[in-house]
Amino acid sequence: MEKSPYNIGLDIGTSSIGFAVTNDQGEIIRVKGRNAIGVRLFEEGHTAAERRGFRTTRRRLSRRKWRIHLLNQIFDPYISKVDPTFFARLKESNLSPKDDQKQFQGSLLFPDRQDYIFYRDFPTMYHL
Repeated sequence: MEKSPYNIGLDIGTSSIGFAVTNDQGEIIRVKGRNAIGVRLFEEGHTAAERRGFRTTRRRLSRRKWRIHLLNQIFDPYISKVDPTFFARLKESNLSPKDDQKQFQGSLLFPDRQDYIFYRDFPTMYHL
């Protein structure tokens, strides 16, 4: 098999690469019984915007949680004098009364009266 000079032409796009192999006369060369011309298609690249959004949200929530914890530490000595169960009620106020992991079982709104009495007297926010 004789080796002769050849030219390779490439067309590189965002999601494909086209190629052609020619001799010095511009005729397409055959390699292994096939014409040396073709295209390869690829999946288009994606930006990191979606992942960046998740990462930003994680950081924002983590910083918010840290700030709330810091505020609770600062105000704990002063609020504990007035209401010792305030932070325990605040922490579990978003949990359902039927939740098995709920640790504070008392009244969430007021330590000295039951929640159902409050809701009976003020059924909607307009009653306040």
